[in-house]
Amino acid sequence: MGHDHMMGMEMLPGFPKADHCQLYKLHRPAPLRFIWHHILPQTCGGQSVDANLSQLCDSCHYAVHAMLYDLKVHQGAFISFSKYQKTPRAVLAYQGYEAAVAAGTVDKIPQEGSIE
Repeated sequence: MGHDHMMGMEMLPGFPKADHCQLYKLHRPAPLRFIWHHILPQTCGGQSVDANLSQLCDSCHYAVHAMLYDLKVHQGAFISFSKYQKTPRAVLAYQGYEAAVAAGTVDKIPQEGSIE
């Protein structure tokens, strides 16, 4: 059985346990868990290396995946999340989208966290 990517991983081989959110210092309510997020999703060929990883809280992780899928569906344009396009979450989602474009794997971006 494959890994459920939206579940995220608190631990990755060779990395410490995720312990903070790199996008926002303050969250209300306080996050219950932090995970390692693959900027270029693993389904798109993303590797577990420093340059492709970000520590996120579950809320930010969910939002980044929803935004990433929105970018896929709308060929790189934020439609469903247009009012949030300058937020740190959107910047990270766009970074993942651009990496998928460069890798030629945009079609493999999974529908995780999508509002559609």
